[in-house]
Amino acid sequence: MAEQTRVAIVRATGRHRSLLIATCAALALAAIADEATGYDGPGPFVYLAVAVVVALVRGRYTPLVATAMSAFFLFGGFASSQFRSTLTHPSAVFDFAAGWVQVLSFVAAAVFSVASGLRATR
Repeated sequence: MAEQTRVAIVRATGRHRSLLIATCAALALAAIADEATGYDGPGPFVYLAVAVVVALVRGRYTPLVATAMSAFFLFGGFASSQFRSTLTHPSAVFDFAAGWVQVLSFVAAAVFSVASGLRATR
């Protein structure tokens, strides 16, 4: 008899699986955008670690870790005058685009993870 997998993303079905995959993809895109700007903080590693947790750990509310992390980093980013300046002054087009990709990826990850939590079977 085959052992049943305990990995969340494999065990999920239908829209729930799609939402988990979309959450992980949005976090990976945020990590790529963060690295593209040359910022040397730990952010991209944290984003990818949270994506791994969402993909592997079973639990109805586990994806909400991505929501909390996204909110935390968005708040921190908007609290920084340098980051706000990057988003509002497109003098460096690459940094401007990467900043907006990162912000939109966090928003998408938060929305997908909340939808995934609502969609999970009880």
